Formats: sequence, C-alpha cells, structure tokens
Amino acid sequence: MERLVGLVLWGILTHTAVGAEAPALRTVAQEGSAPKFMDGANAASGHCPDILAAIERVDKSLHFVIETPAAPIKRIENDLKAGRIDVVCALLDTPWRNEIALRIETPIYHVQERLVGRRDDSGTVRSLQDLAQSGAMVVTQSGASYASDLRKAGVKVVESPGGSALALRHVESQRARFYYTNALTGSYYIRAEGLDQTLRLHPGVLQSSPSYLWAGRHLDSATVQKLDKALQQLKRSGELDRIYQRYEAE
Repeated sequence: MERLVGLVLWGILTHTAVGAEAPALRTVAQEGSAPKFMDGANAASGHCPDILAAIERVDKSLHFVIETPAAPIKRIENDLKAGRIDVVCALLDTPWRNEIALRIETPIYHVQERLVGRRDDSGTVRSLQDLAQSGAMVVTQSGASYASDLRKAGVKVVESPGGSALALRHVESQRARFYYTNALTGSYYIRAEGLDQTLRLHPGVLQSSPSYLWAGRHLDSATVQKLDKALQQLKRSGELDRIYQRYEAE
C-alpha cells in the first residue's frame, strides 16, 4: 500500500514538473526603430524578434512575449524599472540603464552610428568633433542615448518625439541639418518614407557601439544566466552575425 501511494505521489510530481512551463518573458516593441522592430501591425517582427526567436531555439525553457503597440524608449525604460516588462532588446550601454537593469554581457550586435542628411549637402563630417565644429543642428529620437553623448561633445541637439520618420522630415525641411541614428534604421526609413531622392546616409561611421539585451532586476539569477548562455552560444555559432547581415542587406 505504501509503495502504491509512493508511486501515485511520484506520478503527480513528475506530471507537474513536466507540464509546468516557466512564465514568458515580457518585452515591448520600440517605436520608430525599424528594422529592429517593424512598424505598425508588424511590430512583433524584425531584427530583435528574430534574435529572441533564436534564443528560444537555443534554450527551450525560455519564451518571450512581445507586447504592442510599440512604445518610446523612455516608457520602455520606466516599464523595465517598474517590472512591468522583463527584458529589452538592443539598447546601448548607459549609466541609467545599468542602474535600473542587468546588462547581458554578450553584445547582440554593434551599432554603426551614422548621419542622415540631404543629398544636396556636400559637407564632410568625419568625427563628433567635426560635427560640433560645424555648428549644425542634429535631431535624434527622444530618449536615445545618442543625445547625451552628442551634447557632451558640444553638438547642438534637438530630440524628436515622433520616431525616425518625423526626424527625417526635420532634415528634409532643413529644420535640422542631420539625423543621428544607426545605419540600419537610417537606411530603412529613407526607403520607407520615399525620401531616396532627397536624403542619404552620409559617408563614414562616427562611432561603433555595442548594443545589449537588458534584463529587469526583478528576474531571478537563473533566468539571467540562461539568457547570457544562450547569447554566448548564438555568438559562437555566428547566428547573431547572420541575423544582422540579413537586415543589413535589405
């Protein structure tokens, strides 16, 4: 009888362990960031969703839910700090983000920081020092870490709350001379907004910065370690680079 009871209890515990799934890790799409997150109804697709799907394939115990509609960077940071979301994909390293979250050590990719300007602007900018000395007004997305770095370098900056599409319109209308962004996003929105004949990515990379996956400080250490190990494996296998190159070619 005792053996029968033991077998029943073992069966219940085994069924519970097998059937139980770890809760999904919540994240949210970032507005105006395509191809990192595509715009509109396709916000749960793009570069970051592909990376998160690759992490799921490497570690079957990890699962992500991408919430929409897309949100601006400042709201995403506040939601991560408050524990309303669990992870954020592909943000640069800043003191504030290190204060509110845990940076997963393996970079997802390196951001190539470029200027978008008018095609009839033949000026040459090779560095942040050149940009500051030019006296040009530069627009960034509101909340982007670029803005702080540019101001420290002496660059005149205005932050646009409307995402990349609106920032490009500032350049087109000459309210700002340049839009400071990453190469993937700049080239994507030039095409998406039909501005190929007016705007271009100016030559040269002003800075190259690693972009990271961030985990909320409320997550348990085991989950954070799983995220780190999964990204290490994707980096070693070359999958992170292959995903980046797929969007670079588009």
